[in-house]
Amino acid sequence: MKKLIPFIALLLTANVYASGVDLKATMKEMKIEFNHAAKAQNIDEMKAPVEKLTVLVNQAKQGTYSPEKQQLYLEGFNKLTTTLDSVETHLDAGEFEQAKEELRQVDDLRVEYHDKRNPSIWSKLFG
Repeated sequence: MKKLIPFIALLLTANVYASGVDLKATMKEMKIEFNHAAKAQNIDEMKAPVEKLTVLVNQAKQGTYSPEKQQLYLEGFNKLTTTLDSVETHLDAGEFEQAKEELRQVDDLRVEYHDKRNPSIWSKLFG
């Protein structure tokens, strides 16, 4: 019985972790895929990382976050989805330069939402 209790606790912990999203790990993967897409020299090279990035954003949307951050995260993920859809539309249309331009907006969103998530002391003091 003494061995069974820690085992059950381990199973419950693993189950809870499996149902959640490791946002830090997902963000690291998103960064890697974004960098691959940004370095692409043609449409074919850009398609796979953009598709993977879309999958990762959709995974991140499924996470449960603290109540004070939930709305902010979902807002950012939804904007990323819209922008990535636009990138894919340009890629499908053979418009590589327009896709690259839209991809820059993905990076702009990253900067914007990272600042919103972790505002600096200066922005807290001076708005």
